[in-house]
Amino acid sequence: MYHARFMFLALAVLAVSSGIGDASAQTCFRACIAQRVKGADITDDMIRFQMTTCRDDCEEESRAKRASLGIGRTLEDCDPQPVTDAEFRALRSASASFLVYAHAFTWDVHNILTGKIIRKVEISYPTMDLDETTATGGGTVLPGETQTILINGVFDGYPAMHYALKVRAVYACPSD
Repeated sequence: MYHARFMFLALAVLAVSSGIGDASAQTCFRACIAQRVKGADITDDMIRFQMTTCRDDCEEESRAKRASLGIGRTLEDCDPQPVTDAEFRALRSASASFLVYAHAFTWDVHNILTGKIIRKVEISYPTMDLDETTATGGGTVLPGETQTILINGVFDGYPAMHYALKVRAVYACPSD
């Protein structure tokens, strides 16, 4: 059992560090985590801490980029709205599959929506007693860019949870 868990964790870390699913380039998050998650003695808590640190660092980098482009003053006041069903399907097909490991959900979202900045992703998944729970994670994905959305606290102890987890909605704000 321990060996199987270690192998899964090692494969997940390898997937994160190699940027599987994004053939064009690594996101800021993936490049950051590849530098921070090394060694055989790393724990799930250490991985989640580094993921949170990378997400925060990348969001700060994105904030600086938005400021240099003149985007951002209205973005902070925007209440993100769900994208349409057609836009949602287009985002899902343009983006790599999500990963769940170390009790965290990550998804490299490629924003193909012109005129919209992605701000939030909503997921749902079963708990151990088979109730459904919903979680959201925020970030900023400018049109034409790919960024990683992170949601910590996603319990992945239920063996088939990886198959039952669903991305329910993507929320965006206008980019003008």
